[in-house]
Amino acid sequence: MKGHYVSLLVVCAFLLPGLSAMAQQLNGEPLGPFTTFLFVQRSKGHVKYSKSEVFLTVVDDVSAYLKGNHVSLVKDEFGGRTHAEADMPLSTVLDIARDSNARYLLYVVVDRPLTKWIKVTVRAHDLAGKQLWQEETSSGGGLTGAHGLRVMLERLHKLLDKRLGQEGLPLIGTPENLPEAAAETPM
Repeated sequence: MKGHYVSLLVVCAFLLPGLSAMAQQLNGEPLGPFTTFLFVQRSKGHVKYSKSEVFLTVVDDVSAYLKGNHVSLVKDEFGGRTHAEADMPLSTVLDIARDSNARYLLYVVVDRPLTKWIKVTVRAHDLAGKQLWQEETSSGGGLTGAHGLRVMLERLHKLLDKRLGQEGLPLIGTPENLPEAAAETPM
């Protein structure tokens, strides 16, 4: 008889996390810890007036900045989608973020206006599509685009520094990102 109870406990231990996740999903609550899905979009203006290498430099830099500052990021496990060099609707990007079990979307748009070397807009959204905050920076000074890119990235880092740990940029190891058992401390 004792073996039946042990078996039942083992089965319950495996089912409870799944049932809890299903209940969260039915209640409209996000699954898992506070995480962000990063997606970088290249604008039509950037495609027309700048190089793909500049765009990819921004993609790599923003990703490295977020990882280096311990932002809790998730990956698109299905298709590895992290950026697009052609228009992709925000609704599609939000679907990818949901499929990745993220709680937030960090949507970065790289643009090349006629009067600037580069312009980057960063918007944090919840999964319902509500914009939580936005930061924008650009650079039009200097003699070369490389200088403008470097200046813009420095400015972008300073803007994002102020948002670290807030909605849209949750940090690894903060209480909301720790497993429940690890977050509870004995008295």
